[in-house]
Amino acid sequence: MQDPSPQTFLNPLPGVVWLLLIPLIGIEAVLLLGENGLLAGISATAAGWRLEVLARAGFAAELQHWMWETGRSPARVLLRYLSYPFIHAGPLHAGFVAVLLAALGKSVAGGMRPWPMLALIVVSVLAGALAFGAFAAREAWLLGAYPAIFGLIGAFTWQGWAVARDRAAQIRAFGLIATLLLARLGFGLMIESGGLWIADLAGFAAGFAVTPILMPGGAARALATLRRR
Repeated sequence: MQDPSPQTFLNPLPGVVWLLLIPLIGIEAVLLLGENGLLAGISATAAGWRLEVLARAGFAAELQHWMWETGRSPARVLLRYLSYPFIHAGPLHAGFVAVLLAALGKSVAGGMRPWPMLALIVVSVLAGALAFGAFAAREAWLLGAYPAIFGLIGAFTWQGWAVARDRAAQIRAFGLIATLLLARLGFGLMIESGGLWIADLAGFAAGFAVTPILMPGGAARALATLRRR
């Protein structure tokens, strides 16, 4: 007998994922409507909103170099380290990101509480921007939530490794993720420009590194390990 109220793909999503998806989808919807002249009472300048939003909220490697060189760190610049994941190149970019964020967020949330999961995403986003600012070309721009997605992949990798019952299963899990990361690196080097892959790999590394601490009981285990040393 079938369940009279089956769950949909969206219903079980944790609140933290919705906290990211709602502004991401909302911003993209407004930009898309504006670009197509579907917002009543809005002038033709709406066609250039995406570039304006990128200029105001995207992250440029040049800004990080400027802060290093001048010793200044204005709040409006620091905010870009957290705002860039909500800006995308177009509806296809945003839609693909939203699907991945929902799927991976749902998977990772099964073994992590809401606030630690939010911390995981924030750390991955920050790590992505910091690495991008340090190693990408100074004129390059970073936008989109892929560093957060790769942070979730890092967390999912650690969770899979931790619950694996034998070494062979652990090796298979790492092999799958290694293939994904190598494919991402190859795609970035051959096709993309601007070094976006730098932010993605940094997001993965950050997500993988902090997950053991953010998992239930992880902080206590980390403190106990430090005390033993």
